[in-house]
Amino acid sequence: MPLELFIYYRAAAHRAAGIAAAAGSMQAALRAEMPQLHTRLLRRPLANAQGEHTWMETYAMDPIGHPEGVDEACARLIERHAESWADMRSGARHAEVFDACA
Repeated sequence: MPLELFIYYRAAAHRAAGIAAAAGSMQAALRAEMPQLHTRLLRRPLANAQGEHTWMETYAMDPIGHPEGVDEACARLIERHAESWADMRSGARHAEVFDACA
């Protein structure tokens, strides 16, 4: 089964436009480098008690060209790209890997 990558983190709600722009630009650059990469950027609609939004980036590969899905090299590349806007986030990025079952 192909692996998909889910990365979540928090950022102050007042940084929402900047996070959306930075993450969106990063994902566009990643897709340009890896045309078979599918990305999404999600945000919880309400801030938590500390005034932070939770954001989620998702990454999947076209199963025709990459039946194994997102591999370690791809995950490392994503994290290298994300370093450039680390100061916008409230804390660490947390990565989870899932098997695509359906």
